[in-house]
Amino acid sequence: MYNQSDFHNPENVVWTVSELNDRVSQTLFTHFPPLWVAGEVRGFTRAASGHWYFTLKDATGELACAMFAGHNRKVGFLPKTGDHLEVHGQVSIYRARGSYQMVVDSVRQAGLGQLYEQFLKLKEKLQAEGLFDSSRKKPLKRIYTKIAVVTSLQAAALRDVLTTLGRRAPYAKVMVFETAVQGEEAPEEIIRALQKAEGSTDVEVILLVRGGGSLQDLWAFNDERVARAVAALTKPVIVGVGHESDVTIVDWVADLRAATPTAAAEHATESVDVLRSEVLQAQDNVRFVFNRYWSELSQRIDSFMREIPDPRQTVKQAQERLQDTDQQLRSLIKLSWQMRSQRLQHCSEALVHPAMRLEAEKTTFVRLNQELSHSFSSKWRNCQRDCVSLTELLTELSPQAILRKGYSYVTDSEGRFIKSNSAVNVGENLTVHWQDGQSHVSVIDKTNDDPAH
Repeated sequence: MYNQSDFHNPENVVWTVSELNDRVSQTLFTHFPPLWVAGEVRGFTRAASGHWYFTLKDATGELACAMFAGHNRKVGFLPKTGDHLEVHGQVSIYRARGSYQMVVDSVRQAGLGQLYEQFLKLKEKLQAEGLFDSSRKKPLKRIYTKIAVVTSLQAAALRDVLTTLGRRAPYAKVMVFETAVQGEEAPEEIIRALQKAEGSTDVEVILLVRGGGSLQDLWAFNDERVARAVAALTKPVIVGVGHESDVTIVDWVADLRAATPTAAAEHATESVDVLRSEVLQAQDNVRFVFNRYWSELSQRIDSFMREIPDPRQTVKQAQERLQDTDQQLRSLIKLSWQMRSQRLQHCSEALVHPAMRLEAEKTTFVRLNQELSHSFSSKWRNCQRDCVSLTELLTELSPQAILRKGYSYVTDSEGRFIKSNSAVNVGENLTVHWQDGQSHVSVIDKTNDDPAH
């Protein structure tokens, strides 16, 4: 809008306030690229929009700062008055008031620059040694029933883990190994707690957890000694430190990095509701397979039974023959009675003294009647014995009776009966059917008997 001559000859141009503010802002952007500034926080406020506004000061000066919500959501802590911070951003002019300020895009606690440099150096060193390689990490099971939690007893992370495990995996036994998770003594205490958990026979997996915090708060989890101690453990280790945005050296060394302590507890267990659902599904599958097997077996038995004469039908036929014999016997008796009656009549007519002849004939009739009754009874008993014998014979010849005597029969993998040694091949899988079950066998050799012998 303005040329260079106008800028060096301000007497030729009358500037508006907004134009001057724009020119100063443009100059600041040109001559002051984004940079880091350190100072103490004063008058920190958080607007309803989520933006942060505060003043950064030192012994002799102050700098107004604004950090918009899109950037401050990435900060893992909430600054407060008195904090010493290092802020990164662009120096500019707030056009509406003409005030000088810095638009901040990143914040860290003072002194973290050196710590972060140490963090990067250690990360590069351990990565070069292969401690981060996935090939050295131990595989994790889906379900653990013996879980160690290494953390502080006062940590909110412990409550989160215990609550999650109680709700999700009431079947799991949990042991807590106390340690400091912050401060100079924390690394040594963490190592001792890890070694105790490693040596316990009641531990299958180790959860190393703590809540979120600044880089300084989490520094114990960036300690090289702790990282090497985690790598040396034989039991799998799940680390859940801070929030999802918090990353430590131990996260990369562990067998699994969880976003939060709660997520670490979830990775170590399976929900009891899911397990219950899977058990019910497995029961349904077993029931379905059993019913199908039972149906197939019943069909095979029916087919087998159709090939064997039904004993009931044989008994029925014997009974029918017995009835026919009874009818024939009754007809024979009736015929014999008629013939004897006729003879008696003829004899009576030939008698000189009918009373005496009648008496003799009556005696003869009684005797013949007794003989006939005896003969009939004998014949009837013989028929009954024959019927009983036939019934017992049919029962003895039934397949189940044969099996109860110690015999068995053999079928191939398709359920077909094996009736000859020649129908069997070496290596073939067969099923031997006994009275009380089946045996599955494999033919390793066979010998044919000499027909001549």
